[in-house]
Amino acid sequence: MVLENELVSLTKGNSILIPPYTRHDFYVNSGGGVKIVQLEFRIEKQVSHASGIATKSVLPFLNSLQKNSMSFVRIPQNPEIGDCMERIIRENRMKLTDFEALNKLYFWELAILLSRNIDKMLKLPGGIENKCLKQAVELIHKGYCSEIKVKNVADECGVSERYVRKLFEKHLGSTPKEYCNNFKITKAVELLSTRGITIKDIAYSAGYSTPQYFCRVFKKAYGFTPQKYRDILFGNH
Repeated sequence: MVLENELVSLTKGNSILIPPYTRHDFYVNSGGGVKIVQLEFRIEKQVSHASGIATKSVLPFLNSLQKNSMSFVRIPQNPEIGDCMERIIRENRMKLTDFEALNKLYFWELAILLSRNIDKMLKLPGGIENKCLKQAVELIHKGYCSEIKVKNVADECGVSERYVRKLFEKHLGSTPKEYCNNFKITKAVELLSTRGITIKDIAYSAGYSTPQYFCRVFKKAYGFTPQKYRDILFGNH
């Protein structure tokens, strides 16, 4: 999807939450097409339903959406969200007895699932409560341009490699290496959105050993090359 000034890659099992008034277009990189489940809802109506039921801390995404203060959020590999959305859509289509009441329950299920994921993703690294994990994430953010080893991170934090890996798996749902790789590709995407910077310079700035390696990693993640990304983003396709 092209959202405002950014291209976002979505694969099977991914979800994306898009706030109101955000320009978005679809781009399918597949000859066979794709299946997309899309659910739209009025924010003010859902916030009204939340009165007396949920607080800002429980469902932060509704309040953020109402204020239009958050950008889109991409949620990787969470089949529960897709399943819940399909149940809401199915009930709305069939309109069986008490479908509105059941849909309301399904919506709160969806709201809680979204809240859990968004709360985890938007609070990095400042909102990480575990001091060791926060320090480890900050070390990765500062040193992503060079090769980062889990042992070095663990030594800096004064803990074992096993403990560091356990923290990342428990709180971030990834290994330290996966987190670092995702952070590097995110930085590269930010640079690709800036005109005038060559792909070669972007590769080195994002910490990749060669432009060729960067292109291979990028294509594996997005399904097309960095140059194709730019062509789509800047309307040259």
